[in-house]
Amino acid sequence: MIRKEDIARILDAVRIEDVIGDYVTLKKRGANMFGLCPFHNEKTPSFTVAPAKGIYKCFGCGKAGNAVSFMMEHEHYTYPEALRYLAKKYGIDIVEEQPDEEYELKRSEEEQSYFVHDFTSKWFIQQLWETQKGQTIGLSYFRERGFSDAIIKKFQLGYSPPEYDALSKHAQKQGFKEEVLIKNGLVTEERKNDRFRDRVIFPIHSASGRVLAFGGRTMRTEKTIAKYLNSPETPIYRKSEVLYGIYFAKNAVVKENLCFLAEGYTDVISLHQAGVENVVASSGTSLTQGQIRAIRRFTPNITILYDGDSAGIKASFRAIDMILSEGMNVKVVMFPEGEDPDSYARSHSSSELKDFLKTKASNFIIFKAENLLGDAGRDPVERANAIRDIVASIAAVPEPITRSEFIKDCSLRFNIAEKDLVFEMNKVLRTNARQKIQRDEEQQIDIPEEKKETQSLLRNTDELLVEAERKLIQLILNDGNIELSFFENNEDGVPVEINMSTAEFIFKQIEEEELTFKNQKNIQLFELCKKQFADDGRIDSSQLFHTLSPDLVAYVADLLDEQYSLSPNWELKHQVFVQHKGNNEQIFMSVVDSSMLEFQQLIVRKRIDEINVKFNQKPDEEEMALLMVEYNKLKQLEIKINKEQLNRVIIK
Repeated sequence: MIRKEDIARILDAVRIEDVIGDYVTLKKRGANMFGLCPFHNEKTPSFTVAPAKGIYKCFGCGKAGNAVSFMMEHEHYTYPEALRYLAKKYGIDIVEEQPDEEYELKRSEEEQSYFVHDFTSKWFIQQLWETQKGQTIGLSYFRERGFSDAIIKKFQLGYSPPEYDALSKHAQKQGFKEEVLIKNGLVTEERKNDRFRDRVIFPIHSASGRVLAFGGRTMRTEKTIAKYLNSPETPIYRKSEVLYGIYFAKNAVVKENLCFLAEGYTDVISLHQAGVENVVASSGTSLTQGQIRAIRRFTPNITILYDGDSAGIKASFRAIDMILSEGMNVKVVMFPEGEDPDSYARSHSSSELKDFLKTKASNFIIFKAENLLGDAGRDPVERANAIRDIVASIAAVPEPITRSEFIKDCSLRFNIAEKDLVFEMNKVLRTNARQKIQRDEEQQIDIPEEKKETQSLLRNTDELLVEAERKLIQLILNDGNIELSFFENNEDGVPVEINMSTAEFIFKQIEEEELTFKNQKNIQLFELCKKQFADDGRIDSSQLFHTLSPDLVAYVADLLDEQYSLSPNWELKHQVFVQHKGNNEQIFMSVVDSSMLEFQQLIVRKRIDEINVKFNQKPDEEEMALLMVEYNKLKQLEIKINKEQLNRVIIK
């Protein structure tokens, strides 16, 4: 367990913009910074980082928190591991008071997976550098490919010996269970053999540098053996979301505002060694939407690198449309026949390589035209089909103005009337729209109308009640120390001036009316705030924020980033009359007062709704009579809250 004082030192040292900036390209706008959210798909930045508050918030998906919760969410760290990562990043020495059971035992499935992959990666590296077979077979292979020892170590390349169970035996001796090795794709389920035996190893890292999976190239010559073998899907490895080399490329991608996309592991390593570091590969799979979105967090510009064979060209057409559909800019570089990025980088100087990549990059219209129209020759039907294919790619672009510019380019390039191309594109757009509507309709689930009405009634009240609780917590956290002044009638009807803080006012009202929260997070926060107020006589949201459990951090970050709002009919509805002097103070008191009344009203309304649901279920006469008595009392109480209670005059 990490000491509290060390946690405080870590949180004091952390600059949230630095932490998140390792994963998201952030641009400053006023006091805050904005970027594309790493937690959901978006084309317009809605992800906000507030350095002054030390929090992030996405207004698209609602994710929020501090630097610790970001690492937990994005990298699947436990709370202690996130703290350790940040301590290492900022050079802070920490002391463990006692063994952290969660960290030591790796109880969670994901953490166990990270642990066994880290262990295995180190073992593969050891086999490469410290065994005779590793040096004569694995290390010789890498060096023959032109990889320097420095680049081999940087990419943490390794070697797996030819024995059937070398890794399995070693790992089990170190305490790993066989089922864990199988679940993480390191041992085959059928024969219980090492999956990557007799192969050189390419570890696949997350954006933060953690080993997620492995790729292995065989050292055998038999044609029946797959040349490359990759890890299967595991608790931490989702192929469709991972890019090989992203950990080593991300800073260069941001700096160059461009990402080169290659096909294989050796392409990435050779280009990196040649000085082109802003390059990644699709980890031995066809390019996916998830991988494209991972790149888009760092840059909107992709250049695809392909060798000159027909398979590469056909694959690039599909990839182009996927990239365009994400609103990104795509270019293509085709290497000379018989060359690929790896071989070209090894046979040319760094300056020659960079010049080639710069001068040979062409936009997708030119690329598709050269290939499709070249194959079509003079056949008018084939040429028309080729142009339709190009127009279909243009239709994949989500931005109308960009589509228009591409259509103009296409019109000039092929000497075709712009209106004809627009007509063809609109056909594609209509077809795509119909297909989307059809997919949406197929996903809808029919629910009986009567059940829908009941669910809607209770859900609506529950949502409103949770939101009312949330608003009170928000007022306590953000403005709990603001002093309120108002007149309140005593038992004799005489106005008495009352002065108290916002937090004290809310605590007092809830206690006097014997009200309770329903939402578990709101309950925890309310109790924490009440304890802090009892101990210190005030609310310190910053201090409270740093002491929260991980599951509450994101929730509180959300509350700290919002502002209170006032219902327009609060004064008329609740008979709270304001003397119009200080506008800001007057409005704030109005918000506090109406928020409290709204909470009381919704508690009553929720029980009324529950009784209405029971009425619809047709109870027997005895239960119906009891329900009617309770219903009438609640309705009277609701009227009292709305029309009589808290008849105050606010002085400001």
